[in-house]
Amino acid sequence: MNSTDRKRLARYAWNHKHLLYSYVLLRMAMISPFVGLNAFLHRLRGVVMGKEVKIAHDVIIDPVEPARVVLEDFVTISPRVTIFAHSNPTLPLYEYMGPRMVSHVRVKKGSWIGTGAILLPGVTVGEYTVVGAGAVVTKDIPAHVLAAGVPAKVIKSLTCQYEIPSGATRDRVLVLDDVAEKK
Repeated sequence: MNSTDRKRLARYAWNHKHLLYSYVLLRMAMISPFVGLNAFLHRLRGVVMGKEVKIAHDVIIDPVEPARVVLEDFVTISPRVTIFAHSNPTLPLYEYMGPRMVSHVRVKKGSWIGTGAILLPGVTVGEYTVVGAGAVVTKDIPAHVLAAGVPAKVIKSLTCQYEIPSGATRDRVLVLDDVAEKK
């Protein structure tokens, strides 16, 4: 490698240092057993997330376009989930698939993504939805459903089973529930 090539490589690396930074944070989040730390590391990478988001280990959130992934409040991501916001076809497939596609992926409030699920570019998972283990989400999933399979299909509708007592906080729901039963 001559000096011109080294300079060009150094310039390219400097101009793309954000990718290296994002990759290091992604690898740290993948090996960490702490769900809060994982969410923090993905937030540093640029993933847009609300409060109380839980992300397990071995989760891959788009290494190239993390800012295109939106995780709303109280979302839980189980181990080995993969979320991609871009697809980049190889040159032979370019004429069939078209150019690189980048599209937002949104997981709405209270949803749970099961172990090993894959979310592809451009999908939205509705509020309080469960995506089953190993599902491949290729299209939008509506709110309040259980979806599973390859490709993911709605299996059943979810209905509210319990009413949270008024005045309850997240930490005091069980205490207030016990008080309500005694009356």
